[in-house]
Amino acid sequence: MHVLLASQFFPPEIGAAQNRLSTFVSGLLERDHAVSVVCEQPNHPHGLFQPGFGRRPLVVERDGALTVRRVWVVTSPRKTWLRRLAFYGSYAAAAPPAMLAMRRPDVAFISSPPLPGAATAAWTARALRLPLVVDIRDVWPAAIEALGEVGDRRVLRLFERLERSLYASADVVTTTTQAFCRHIDRVAGRPVSVQLPNGAMDHLLALPERPAGGDPVVTVGYAGNFGLSQRLDLVLDAAARLRDAPVRFVLVGEGPRGEALREQRRRLALDHVEIRGAVPPEQIGGVLQACDVLLVPLLAHAALDDIIPTKIYDAMAVGRAVIASVRGEAAALVDDGGFGLVIAPENVDAIVAAVRELAADRERIRRLGRNGRAAAGEFARSRRVALLEEILQGAVSARRR
Repeated sequence: MHVLLASQFFPPEIGAAQNRLSTFVSGLLERDHAVSVVCEQPNHPHGLFQPGFGRRPLVVERDGALTVRRVWVVTSPRKTWLRRLAFYGSYAAAAPPAMLAMRRPDVAFISSPPLPGAATAAWTARALRLPLVVDIRDVWPAAIEALGEVGDRRVLRLFERLERSLYASADVVTTTTQAFCRHIDRVAGRPVSVQLPNGAMDHLLALPERPAGGDPVVTVGYAGNFGLSQRLDLVLDAAARLRDAPVRFVLVGEGPRGEALREQRRRLALDHVEIRGAVPPEQIGGVLQACDVLLVPLLAHAALDDIIPTKIYDAMAVGRAVIASVRGEAAALVDDGGFGLVIAPENVDAIVAAVRELAADRERIRRLGRNGRAAAGEFARSRRVALLEEILQGAVSARRR
């Protein structure tokens, strides 16, 4: 089977989307399928092209059964909403010609968000009469409206029409949570969705166990995007109230809120808070295991209640207790698994109380970590590849009948 993957984001960029898709591509290749990828030339999250990119409209890379076509996009370190629209729109315009130039695939696998590029890739797949499977990692436009990334109602209405069109055109829509499945089926007007959850990265599951809580100072960590949906500014506010506690904070990542967080740290003189740049995926295991407790903060907005952050699965994989500021399915996952504390999103008092509670009980930290590690194997991302393969092959077989 020859699979076309169209996704604006793809490695070597760092992020949750890239990690999910990289696992899928690697798994399909291991199962002797060919994969062709159409993505942007790497620039995310800084808005600057990585070395060797940005000078040509198209860069083609081939490695055995994998071909990656990287298209040029409009990008900038300044993330205004107009610049974001240009960023998304340029990929949406460049992806279809790149798709048309490749050898005809058996099935198209289109990833969203961002929605504009997914929509034009889906239209192209339909024009080619390809079986179409759409993978929804986050629901647009609800998510970007919640984050205030786009405030123009005309643009949001356009995205709502694109969303309906995308679901309507798909043979199958895969997505990460049951709540997303319900939303997609409602918008599509028919049962079209299949849950294809995120999970723990296999290389994290393969790490040797490293028990937490051995240092007299408890390290509370966060690794990921410094974005609008994480409210890491509230984590720093909590850190300011925990100067007297035997804790330190380590934040690792990059994103649009990075400079503001560094300025907040300087302004509040938070010497017990360290902010580092992002690290490659192969190094993230060491970063996570160097912490005793991991934070999973999320904005308090109904549109984000349906998300299960991948950070939860990663914390489970490395055997670390979590403090999760989440609701919905994510909260149920943590509670049912018994590997962390669930607190209200955007609540500084709750963050302070949870950190103090765990810092006072090192054995509880270790017990919560063991619980997560014991359950993590069930959520290995490699297990999701078999389901994806079945879905893609089913779409191909259905079209041939």
